[in-house]
Amino acid sequence: MAYSMSQTLPPELEDLKNRFKGVFAFLITPFDKKDWMKLDEEGLRKNVRFLLENGVKNLVPCGGTGELFSLTPEEHKRIVEIVASEAVDKAIVAPGVPGNTKLAIELARHAEKVGCQAVLAFPPAGSEEGIFLHYRALTESLKIGLWVYNTPGWKPEFTARLASLERVIAVKDETGDLKSLIRTKRLLGERLRLICGVDHVTRDTHIWFMEGMDGYTCGLINFVPKLELGVYEASLSNDWETMHEIQRRLEPLQRLRGEAGSISMVKEANEMLGLAGGAHRPPQLPLTETQRKRLQKLLEELGLRPRVP
Repeated sequence: MAYSMSQTLPPELEDLKNRFKGVFAFLITPFDKKDWMKLDEEGLRKNVRFLLENGVKNLVPCGGTGELFSLTPEEHKRIVEIVASEAVDKAIVAPGVPGNTKLAIELARHAEKVGCQAVLAFPPAGSEEGIFLHYRALTESLKIGLWVYNTPGWKPEFTARLASLERVIAVKDETGDLKSLIRTKRLLGERLRLICGVDHVTRDTHIWFMEGMDGYTCGLINFVPKLELGVYEASLSNDWETMHEIQRRLEPLQRLRGEAGSISMVKEANEMLGLAGGAHRPPQLPLTETQRKRLQKLLEELGLRPRVP
């Protein structure tokens, strides 16, 4: 199907797009240690303040790492209210919203109401035409920026079609397809920000930055913000040697994350470091004792001081 490029973004969204880069912290959702049915609101505030104090400029509550699909709409709204109250004057706050179009609009409008600058909108299951209609409905319902999420692995031409929706400012692409990123950049130039995932194990992040990646999403930043921000800062001066050295330090954590699960590992690390991790809400599982000991050792090797009960 043919597509057309979007008209120029409204000035406020053009400014937002220009600032939409760097490392995007995917926040965990801490639940009460004694009752995983309840949010740990003070713990969430503590975590957000820690990240802001350490220089994090982009916060994504209620994403995959934040257990979006385990939250009730009421919980989602409360989490977004808390993060927005702590951070919208200091950072970009872009909460995740689900692929259910009606619910996504409700939650996105609430995010807009409390001051969030954008939302990260998960796509629905289905055809490209259905996905396009989902995102079009969101853009027609909002004034803030829309960050689309390429989880199905759609082609660059479809990303370009989504760029015809005037409130779309960025795409989150974790398909790991470098050729797709290059093609998307050639099609769209500076029309959208390209936010991807990174792999500290393969350490090819510098190539992605060289080919047009504007930033990346991250869960480890919840407890090692300085290291993750260092990866991005090294990219600004093409200091690939420093970037690779930081990634070598982060590699063991990423390997454990792959084995134990991102949410569970980040929550355990937060608890060890005096931040809020909280209870594991099903279907999430706690780390095994062996994994916890490995995590403790890895944190110590990074110069941190984990506390293990």
